[in-house]
Amino acid sequence: MPVNFIIRIGMKRIFLYALYAVAALTASSCAKHVATGPNEAGKRYFDAWLHVNHPDAVPSGRGIYIIEESEGTGIAVTKDGYAFVEYTVTDLDGNISSYTSAQTAKMLGQYKEANYYGPKAWTTADNTIMAGVADIVTGMKPGGIRKAVVPSWLLTYSVYGTADEYLKNETDNANAIYEIKVTDFTKDIQQWQIDSIGGYFNSHRDIFGTMTAADSLKQKGFYYKQVKAPVDTTSFPKDTTIYINYTGKLLSGLVFDTTDEKTAKDNGIWSSSRTYAPVKVSWGEKFSDIKMGDNTVISGFSNTLWQMRAMEKGIGIFWSDLGYGKSGSGNSIPAYSPLVFEIEIVEKPEE
Repeated sequence: MPVNFIIRIGMKRIFLYALYAVAALTASSCAKHVATGPNEAGKRYFDAWLHVNHPDAVPSGRGIYIIEESEGTGIAVTKDGYAFVEYTVTDLDGNISSYTSAQTAKMLGQYKEANYYGPKAWTTADNTIMAGVADIVTGMKPGGIRKAVVPSWLLTYSVYGTADEYLKNETDNANAIYEIKVTDFTKDIQQWQIDSIGGYFNSHRDIFGTMTAADSLKQKGFYYKQVKAPVDTTSFPKDTTIYINYTGKLLSGLVFDTTDEKTAKDNGIWSSSRTYAPVKVSWGEKFSDIKMGDNTVISGFSNTLWQMRAMEKGIGIFWSDLGYGKSGSGNSIPAYSPLVFEIEIVEKPEE
């Protein structure tokens, strides 16, 4: 990068900081009393930055500043449900720290084919979402977009009664700018998942035929579709060892795990450190006893196997309560994700 360019950038930052300092001094000189409590210096800097960059912005909620907004339609987000959102988060200088967009990942040179990009579920109840972020999404409707400046003291999961208490208890968080689009909102995350699974069946009628979201088996939120009949319908004894091939994916089709090398390469998850071959499964007295290798597995996976017999091929579909729940797993499985596992019982591989 040319030296003169670096000098210009540095001078620009110095000039901006000087403006913030002047604005802060101006604001304080006009006041009859300047507070000197905890974190007041950080507040003066934030106020000065806002004065320079968004002088007409007015506070809302507990002290956020909405600087752009477009309306959505449908059910408004309340503090007792689950908002599905797409977002970009930056610092006050515009540096991106978090995002959900594949396009942004590509722009930053961080895109990975195996990662999930798209809406993520946020719980909106107190203590489960940061105060300032809750102030942004509350009242938004699907399709709506808000861009807001959030001071550092509102980036906390704690709930206080007054704005002064938030400032007093501010930690080491940084001020941030959130641009959020709400794509959906529900008060019943389980029903939302069941409806999503029903939509998956509708989109894959060639596989699932007339199956609907009402066709769950005894365990609610769990579905099984036989793809290839077994050679023997006898249940496996509890001390049986079998071998399987499998592929795990989201309802969107994103593959996050597989034993098939070609599938791994086609979906950008191939690893040179992994062996792609049928894996050993140890049967148990009940489905929760099933192990893959020496490891236990999520209950939706073991329940899928429990439906199967010798050389059978089938598909298990289940909600997140039987998978990775409210936490998700890694960069591929977001919170509250129903999962799809295609499994085939095969012969023991030759050694």
